Amino acid sequence: MNKYIIGVIVLIGIAVARIASTYTVFNVTYDEPFHIANGMEWLQQGTFTNQYRHPPLAGVVSALGPYLHGLRSPRRWNPAVQGESVLFEEGNVILYSKDDYWFSLALARIGTLPFFVLACVVTFLWSRRWFGEAAGFWAVLLLTCTSPILGHAGLATNDVACAAGAAFALYRFLRWLEQPDTARWLWWGFATAFAVMCKYSNIPFLGACYVVGFAIAPRTAARRRVAQAGLAACVVLFLAWATYRFTLIPLGTVYRVHPRIDSILSSRPLLQGVWNAVLATPLPLTEAMLGLRDLFRHNSIGIDMYLLGQWSQSGWWYFFPVVLAVKSPIGLLLLAICGCTFVLRRWRKAAWQQVLSAVFPILILLVCMIARIDLGVRHILPIYPLLAIVGGYAVTALFQQSRTAAAVAAILVAWVVVDSWRAHPDYMAHFNEFAGSHPETILCESDLDWGQDLHRLSLRLHERGIQEFSIAYFGTAFLEKYNLPHWEPLSPTQPVRGYVAVSLHRLNIDYSKDGSFAWLKSYTPVERIGKSIDLFYIP
Repeated sequence: MNKYIIGVIVLIGIAVARIASTYTVFNVTYDEPFHIANGMEWLQQGTFTNQYRHPPLAGVVSALGPYLHGLRSPRRWNPAVQGESVLFEEGNVILYSKDDYWFSLALARIGTLPFFVLACVVTFLWSRRWFGEAAGFWAVLLLTCTSPILGHAGLATNDVACAAGAAFALYRFLRWLEQPDTARWLWWGFATAFAVMCKYSNIPFLGACYVVGFAIAPRTAARRRVAQAGLAACVVLFLAWATYRFTLIPLGTVYRVHPRIDSILSSRPLLQGVWNAVLATPLPLTEAMLGLRDLFRHNSIGIDMYLLGQWSQSGWWYFFPVVLAVKSPIGLLLLAICGCTFVLRRWRKAAWQQVLSAVFPILILLVCMIARIDLGVRHILPIYPLLAIVGGYAVTALFQQSRTAAAVAAILVAWVVVDSWRAHPDYMAHFNEFAGSHPETILCESDLDWGQDLHRLSLRLHERGIQEFSIAYFGTAFLEKYNLPHWEPLSPTQPVRGYVAVSLHRLNIDYSKDGSFAWLKSYTPVERIGKSIDLFYIP
């Protein structure tokens, strides 16, 4: 085992220890109960019908630890009637079904670590193969010091799984393009199924990268590649169906016909009969089809979004460039830009694998810019392994140029490392120097406030000896479970006196949307709890 492999193992071990140390700092964040409830249904009931917008894999892995610990869902929700919001309550009920909430939550969060390790391993293998072993070491160092990756690797969600799956699938895609043999198209099909079953967002990411990869790679054995691509697609469909336990569900049991279409069909008996037969036919991957439908609707309708002090339901084309600019380590961004420049300026002479390594992160960014779901850096996490790869290449290239260039590379790497240690343990809510001292004026959703500081608020209120207060909390955690002093819900329009705790999401996004909590804007908070809750005293 050479020094670079040993170094990578040490880096991953340090990162895992840093991630695990955050488990008892943050209470359950907004989406974690949702994913835990999804995975528990798959494990406990053998079905996956609570929701369709997310595939099962990441949720199942997160729920596996609590399931083996003996936790169970005490009741069976029917989201088709009650709505998906009940899943947030069900996930919390599962975590509290024994008297060891923090241990149960840690077991769920541990389920994200295998995906984090996979992302690191793929980053090293990719860099080592096409840029050299030294580049692989530097790439892993950069990735394991990237706060958005570390922050979401400490949560029981599917965002790091999405990043790991995308990197894994793209790596196996390049290996197959190099040598289109049977073993490699099987690996490519498996990796693509893995990525898609982690999160449906990987479908447009991988689709764009695959198309460009086919266009740039040498066009040899074209017929064989087309045939193998078709076989790989069959592998993807089969493994996706296996993830859904090979269920066969009539489309009519889960699909509601639009009233306008129903009225048209009712006037045409023949078409009505054909359509009823289709709805009654058991089909594979019905859940996946409905998931893609729901994702498309979600993207079309929009959601509450916030950027630079403005609220929107349609989003902004420049949202993700801004997110990357303020959430990523500046040293990583500069090294990634250098790496892409080094490759693309000599793209005619560079290996096509290197060119694609530089092009893929650009494609993922463009796909995100087209989408209308602008909810934070977690939706673009798959870009970070790729930025780390080209950034690691830039480090080795600069080291080989001159002493001045080597010094610049060393400074940028040190900047990334120091930025990471400075962020601990608030990796998820960390911003770089571009954001200034008030990042809530730029971003305020999961990039800053995901309901993670309720436990910290409880501890701090008791330290201050506060007996009662008012609260406007953003999150899905059960307030009554956190040993808070006597509290009253805070009205967004009616002023109160005494101590007031307000989540930054409520104080900024709700205010931008409809003027909520405008009466608080004239007061200065006495303290910020963690990174996401302001504590006021109103005389």
